[in-house]
Amino acid sequence: MKLGIIRGYGAADFDYVKDMGLDFIEVCCNFDPDIDGFLKSVPSIKENIARTKVPIQSVGRWNIDVNEGGKLNGERYDFLASLLDAAIEVGAPNFVCGCNYSKDASLYRNYTAAIELFGRLIERAAGRTNICVYNCDWENFVCSEPQWQVVLGELPELKIKFDSSHAYNRGEDYISELADWCERIAHIHVKGTVHAGKRGVDDPPAGMDDIKWSSIFAILYARGYDGGLSIEPHSSAWRGDSPRGQKGIEFTRDFIRRFMVD
Repeated sequence: MKLGIIRGYGAADFDYVKDMGLDFIEVCCNFDPDIDGFLKSVPSIKENIARTKVPIQSVGRWNIDVNEGGKLNGERYDFLASLLDAAIEVGAPNFVCGCNYSKDASLYRNYTAAIELFGRLIERAAGRTNICVYNCDWENFVCSEPQWQVVLGELPELKIKFDSSHAYNRGEDYISELADWCERIAHIHVKGTVHAGKRGVDDPPAGMDDIKWSSIFAILYARGYDGGLSIEPHSSAWRGDSPRGQKGIEFTRDFIRRFMVD
């Protein structure tokens, strides 16, 4: 397993990750300008990878409205596919996205749209990168076991980007999901979360939260997982650009490394 972090893709970001002793950068594009910026930066990203030997492990797009009425919007799909092409060009082994649910279509039509979306991305990738669906429900309904049984059952090449905090926050059994689906998981986010009763309070650094990290790693080793572990600074109380935020990243790095025995 390798430990990296969600970060930008400028020269300073590559230097930061190298100085932190982390293994990779993950790039998350949440909005359209993020894709535009990444596409324009491909040459400099390749230069910085060569300079620092820090790879891009994953590129993804959250929050994209490609499903309209149970059919794919061609323009939105092409925009998403342009990011996939760029991810392949910079050598990222994982590409992450979701499929939004259209209230104007039946459940069946939403499923067919999701299967078409991921199927087309898999065909376009042609084995050069994993296509992964994220288990967050932000503009994505293919986020837990009932939907995985349908969509991943139809698409054996489709993988999962797994984040225990999302399952935990939805009241799902993230330990069972991880154990049952680990062979389809290609990338993992490392993010803590804390509840007071059933109420979410914060997403602090992993290691000062509710998630059973020891059980997670026991399952990962038992299932032979050998992918990336990506630190996701998420809490407003632990902002990555503040002194406390930096200490939180260092805390997570050191905590997670305790479980990395290979």
